[in-house]
Amino acid sequence: MNLLSLIDLCFSYKDMPLMKEVTLNLKPGELIGILGSNGAGKTTLFDLICNVKKPSTGHIFNSAKRQIYPTQILTPPPLLRMSETGDLIRHLNSSIAPTQSEMLARLARWSPSLYKRYSLISQKKVARCSYGEVRSYFTLTLLLLESDLIILDEPTAGVDAEFRYYIWLAINSARQEGASVLVSSHYTEEIAANCDRFYMLANQRLEAFDSGGEFMSRYNASSLDEAFIKASSHED
Repeated sequence: MNLLSLIDLCFSYKDMPLMKEVTLNLKPGELIGILGSNGAGKTTLFDLICNVKKPSTGHIFNSAKRQIYPTQILTPPPLLRMSETGDLIRHLNSSIAPTQSEMLARLARWSPSLYKRYSLISQKKVARCSYGEVRSYFTLTLLLLESDLIILDEPTAGVDAEFRYYIWLAINSARQEGASVLVSSHYTEEIAANCDRFYMLANQRLEAFDSGGEFMSRYNASSLDEAFIKASSHED
């Protein structure tokens, strides 16, 4: 049984079609990726799933009881410590918020090194944190809220290799503990390497792939990036 299903979803901005007959299924415990270039509609797709926007036609069936969907725009007050922003995140995004100690204990189980890095960032003021530190801290905090559906819109955009590694470690850890995850990116390798399967959003359509090999084969490409470029430029 699917936790989330999109059936023949269509969406337009006034007279400009963005998606046509989009279909997607996410089963409990799955980690599914959404590939797409900037402007392809990944954020709009997630807004539709989370009822921020309404589809023109089609149906969305979402049986998640506790879902999270962080915004791409992160502007916490600069004088707060990151731990204080974490408290705000916990209480605004979870009806039964775990305590800070419970979250830290869970993080320590996932990775002692990640626990140490997260703890160090939590003591810093927002104004003294890099963009990557803020983004990774927000993402990690949300992943620790024990949600059954986690929707992440380009969580590794603008972060370095260290934070990208830790974010994916946490995503996979949350998934192993029962969460279903839908994550978007325009980085083909991280989606192909981490996801059970993925979709490519391009030219108003959503196309499904079981593996990176299938993705390259379908577009007669010698690399994932070449397949991405061909898929993005391909027209029906």
